Amino acid sequence: MSHRTGSRLASLIAGAALAAALVVPATPAAATPTCTTSPRIDGSFIQPALVDGWSATQLSSELGTLTNACITSQVIQWTADTKASTTVYPSGLSGYTQSTSTDVVSRVLTAADSAGVAEYLGLQTNDDWWNTYANDTTWLNGQATAANALADDLYARYGTHTSFAGWYLPFEVDNWNFTSTSSWTAMATFYTTIANHLHALTPGKPVIISPFYNTSGGQTSTQWTSMWSSILASAPIDVIALQDGVGAGHATTAQLATWFSATKSAITSSRPATQLWADSETFNPDFTPMSISQLIADLNAVAPYVTKTLSFSYDHYDSPLTVPAVYDTTYRNYLSTGAVESSAPTTPTGLTATAGGVTSVNLAWTASTDNIGIAGYRVYRGGALVKVIQGAVTGFTDAGLSPATTYSYKLAAFDAAGNVSAQSTTATATTSSAPAASPLISSGRSYTTSVGADPGYPDTGAAELTNGVTGTTSYSDAAWQGRNTGSAYSFTIDLGSTKTITQVGTSWLQTKSVYIFLPSSIQVSVSTSGSTFTPLVTMPAPNVSDADQRYTYAAYGLSGSGRYIRFTVTPASSAWSFVDEATVRGL
Repeated sequence: MSHRTGSRLASLIAGAALAAALVVPATPAAATPTCTTSPRIDGSFIQPALVDGWSATQLSSELGTLTNACITSQVIQWTADTKASTTVYPSGLSGYTQSTSTDVVSRVLTAADSAGVAEYLGLQTNDDWWNTYANDTTWLNGQATAANALADDLYARYGTHTSFAGWYLPFEVDNWNFTSTSSWTAMATFYTTIANHLHALTPGKPVIISPFYNTSGGQTSTQWTSMWSSILASAPIDVIALQDGVGAGHATTAQLATWFSATKSAITSSRPATQLWADSETFNPDFTPMSISQLIADLNAVAPYVTKTLSFSYDHYDSPLTVPAVYDTTYRNYLSTGAVESSAPTTPTGLTATAGGVTSVNLAWTASTDNIGIAGYRVYRGGALVKVIQGAVTGFTDAGLSPATTYSYKLAAFDAAGNVSAQSTTATATTSSAPAASPLISSGRSYTTSVGADPGYPDTGAAELTNGVTGTTSYSDAAWQGRNTGSAYSFTIDLGSTKTITQVGTSWLQTKSVYIFLPSSIQVSVSTSGSTFTPLVTMPAPNVSDADQRYTYAAYGLSGSGRYIRFTVTPASSAWSFVDEATVRGL
């Protein structure tokens, strides 16, 4: 699964939540870059929802941020969704409706005309791609036809904009799902059909694709070269902007040369006119901004192989409109000086921990200082990193804890360059005891689900949620049932008769290496009829380490009644969520 339209979509959501939660601190102004420092970012992807939420002033400011950082091009990641039949502009396509409140394409191109930023228009996305790939040529050929019609509509409406620079095809090829020569042929045909149409429609404007690889398996770099040599032998692609995969956890900096070299070899052997660009990731696997030192290390690793560098995404992970301003300031400081600054923040002082109730602890501290600015703090609980806080805050509530348990904390400050302070002194607190447990009233009860479990990780006998069998930390354990979706879903337990509800719980698996994530929240609602539900409690995602683990979301001391108990799950991303049990206690 792509980390752009899968976890990169989640990263957009996480970034929006981050921006909403932050009071972005002011930082010292960086010297104006001369745009001669190398390596550097040349362009940035941007997703339509981010633009749609900005005012005209904010959009203009954002393009100013890009040009101040020597970024002269931008890619609107997609303009339509052919599965949902929606566009991000008022299209003339039959059967399509607009999904945005503003004309995203017009707004971006108009602002870019004034700012001198080159804009590449992404064609359609379609979530069926992640299940179909090149295995259904009828579907794929239909998408090529849809892409060409979309391009015609876009060009008719916006082709006169001076900033319109070319095209981007959002369907991403990877090293896992295209292992047969027939799939290579299908992709070559798909690319050729679209690229030939675009070249005729807009001569001289390049067509960009952005494939990715995941080094944990799939094709080797040698097989990757063979695949792209085959595809490029007939497909007139102008630019391959290869995702580096570091932010998504698909690769390390040390592995980049191997994969970029392999891609360059395919280009050299089959289509030397194709340019190799980098698509460097500026986020971490937890959807927080990547440090500038890590970013520059990645840029240096691919510099010998590429002629230009896009990013995913300066707009989403380095702009003062979305994250603390110190990221932009620190990057521009690098452009001005040619080196990433290396001064660490001071150590946080005065850390205190106070029980916030049965499941939470409140932390407070005195702020650290830094020569450019504090980007945030790392929270360590019991010696393990459990939370990275973005922003120059001085307090945090650690929720989702166990009752009557003593927790110890330390804190470290970090800046946008990636420099980290020494850890603070330890503070401890003990959560309150939970009320006496009521009887378990959900055992063996029947339930319904809005989204069925994946056949590979089934809900055997439609009974696993309430049978009392718990899973281990292995996702192959039969007690787990799994779903691969980024959309909310629910399961509803029928208690048989109306009961008073005092406690609920549900247990989930985290195995980040295979994209099994804990849900971002679980809401529990109650109903006497099964038709109208009243929210009872919402349990947020816990602060936990990256280790494989089974975690139980729990709420105590509740006061509600109902026969039907609905657990509504909001996944953390378009990836896997695994559950083994749901429990309801009451009278």
